[in-house]
Amino acid sequence: MEEIIQQIKNQQDINFINIRDQILMADLETVFDAENNSRYIFHYLHSLDRFFINPMDYVYEGERLFGIPENLSVIDPKREGYESDSSKVISREQLLSYLDYIKDKVDAYFERLTPADLIQKPDGCEYTRLELILAQFRHMMWHVGVSSAITFSSKKEWNDFTGLKALNKKFFGENK
Repeated sequence: MEEIIQQIKNQQDINFINIRDQILMADLETVFDAENNSRYIFHYLHSLDRFFINPMDYVYEGERLFGIPENLSVIDPKREGYESDSSKVISREQLLSYLDYIKDKVDAYFERLTPADLIQKPDGCEYTRLELILAQFRHMMWHVGVSSAITFSSKKEWNDFTGLKALNKKFFGENK
């Protein structure tokens, strides 16, 4: 794997650690803005699954594999497919299984990705592969923060956060 791809993969691996830590601690039932926290988590996982690689040839497998209806990823009442039912809580096991599925898919993608591919647009897509990756970094971590805040509001405890170990140790004396 070429160095730039390895660096992107390394940062995505840290994102996956943060997502896993967030899911493990999340208060899934807490309702915020008419949705339970499990739906917010599923929303960002679904987005990661759909948009990280190529949204133009995406096929959702989560209902068949994990029993999660795709429309539960829609958290905006103005969007098609939205279902208002905060009692439908997606289990931690389902969310973790879906995360593992996405991680395997993204890891396989990195194995075949080249630096030249990063500046190419997938067929029919208006964004380059690098733009898709960076957009998902931003989207996923924004939602991880929201979901972590929802959990903090009920448990009064923050989930772990993993960052750049060397810089954190240098500046803050931490191992994360």
